[in-house]
Amino acid sequence: MTQIIFYNTAPLQVENTLFNLIEKSIENGYKSLLLFNDKNKCSAIDEKLWTYKQNSFLPHLSEDEKISDEIDIPIYLSTKNENPYKAELLFSIDGFLPDNINNFERVIIIVDVNDKILLEEYKKYYLDINEDFEDIVFYKSNDNGKWTEKNFMR
Repeated sequence: MTQIIFYNTAPLQVENTLFNLIEKSIENGYKSLLLFNDKNKCSAIDEKLWTYKQNSFLPHLSEDEKISDEIDIPIYLSTKNENPYKAELLFSIDGFLPDNINNFERVIIIVDVNDKILLEEYKKYYLDINEDFEDIVFYKSNDNGKWTEKNFMR
């Protein structure tokens, strides 16, 4: 069954959290799908995945690029409800959630502590799915940048 993980980051740390979690997912052999509501946000993250570290990058494709069956793609970015590379992990940072999350091992939702509008959208989503999924975990960033398990949706 799908595990759903909510991260509530310190201010302006959504992208850093996303990149760190994606790096860990690649290290553990997972493929990741990043879904976006906003095409501009998708494009911005696409660019940052190439440049966010000076001496490395995170290999990926976006929906605007030609999809090849010959290459194993660890990260795919899209604004469409699609999963062409059979990703096991789904990341959402701007409110996009797919029609069917049962096709993923984990759904990882990351929201800035100060983004009250998006937090309310995710809270509504959580309340909608709460009875259907047993494995829902919440992490909140503390003042020292450490993650503590805490349900911030209540």
